[in-house]
Amino acid sequence: MPRLISHELPEELYERLNGREIDKYLNHAVLLYTVDANGWPHPSLLSYFEIAAIDRKNLRLATYNSSNTTENMRRNGVVTLSIFDLRVAYAIKGRAQEIRREMRSAPRNCMLNVAVEHVLVDEADPALEPGAYVAGGITYSSPDLGPERTWRNDILKELMDGSFKL
Repeated sequence: MPRLISHELPEELYERLNGREIDKYLNHAVLLYTVDANGWPHPSLLSYFEIAAIDRKNLRLATYNSSNTTENMRRNGVVTLSIFDLRVAYAIKGRAQEIRREMRSAPRNCMLNVAVEHVLVDEADPALEPGAYVAGGITYSSPDLGPERTWRNDILKELMDGSFKL
């Protein structure tokens, strides 16, 4: 059962999302849930170079500027990001606000800020499920994401730029 652990990113999540170790998470995906116009959860996937923790209270996202996901965030701002990995199951809930409709590094993307409101962790209850844990996360493969592909670094660098004020 998920339990609230903080109203800001704990150290482990901040380190995972601050962009300093992007190559470590290059093939990992994060689930992004928004709420569509009919009230349904709308899932999508982001890579780690499309998310940047500016500080413990703010995440920057790069999403396709014409996607349903982005339109949902523009309309109501409600988001949940889910991160799964070995022994890790986090949910980050927050409110999104558009910063820039087109990013310089990738004009197909817009930039949004997510103000972190709640961070939850989900772990097996050791009394009910002794020894149980998350055995892995969501991964993907893309030939366009190798270290020689500088555009992914350009997107992350632009997200990390602190000159954008809300």
